[in-house]
Amino acid sequence: MKQFFIFIIFLVLFQQAHTQLNVSVYWGKDQIELEKYYKLGKDSLIFHELKFYLSDFQFKQESRKHLQVGPKLLDLEDTNSLHLFSGFPVEEYQSIRFHFGLDSSYHVSEIVDGPLNPMNGMYWAWNSGYIQFKCTGTSSLIPLLDKTFEFHLGGYREPFETVESIQLPILGNKLILDIKPFFEQTVDLPLIQRVMIPGKMAQSYCRNLSKSFRSE
Repeated sequence: MKQFFIFIIFLVLFQQAHTQLNVSVYWGKDQIELEKYYKLGKDSLIFHELKFYLSDFQFKQESRKHLQVGPKLLDLEDTNSLHLFSGFPVEEYQSIRFHFGLDSSYHVSEIVDGPLNPMNGMYWAWNSGYIQFKCTGTSSLIPLLDKTFEFHLGGYREPFETVESIQLPILGNKLILDIKPFFEQTVDLPLIQRVMIPGKMAQSYCRNLSKSFRSE
C-alpha cells in the first residue's frame, strides 16, 4: 500500500512537471545562474541581472489552437516567473508561436500593472516604451576599470521596432534561450559595453537573440 501511494505521488508530480511551459536561459549546454562565471573565448563573464519579455503565445495542433494572450516577464532572479501556464498540457500540441518582446499595443496601453508595472525596472518612458531584453554583468574582456556591461534592448517605433515573432516545433515542455551565440557572434565586448536606447543596434541585437530560442 505504501508503494502505491508513493507511485501516485510520483505520477502527480510528473504530470504537473509536464503540464506547464518551463523557460530557461542557457550558456551553451549549461543553464545560466546569476553571479556565476561562464567562459567566453579565453576570458569569462558573469551575469548580475537578466530579464526579458515574451508575449501572446499560440499553441497549435493540426486544426486546434490555444491562445494565451498577454505579456510575461521572465526574470532569472525570480524562478517562479520561469514557469508559465501551470496545468496546461504543452506537450499535447505540435508547435508554439509567440513574440519575443511586446508589440506596440502594450507600449501605448494604459495598463501598467503586473508584468507591465514600471516598478519592474523594464520601462523607459512613454516615447520609448518597454525594455525588451535587459542583461547586465561583468567581463574580463572589457578594457575598463569597472569591467561592466549593460544591454537594455528594445524599441517599438518604426523603423527600429524590436519585437520578433517566433515559431517552433514543440519537442517537450522546455523553452530555452541560449545566449552564448549572441555574446560570441554579435556582441563585441572590448568595443561595445552598453546599448541603452532604441535604435538600429538594439534592433539588430534583438533580431539575433530571437534566433537562439529552441524547444526541448
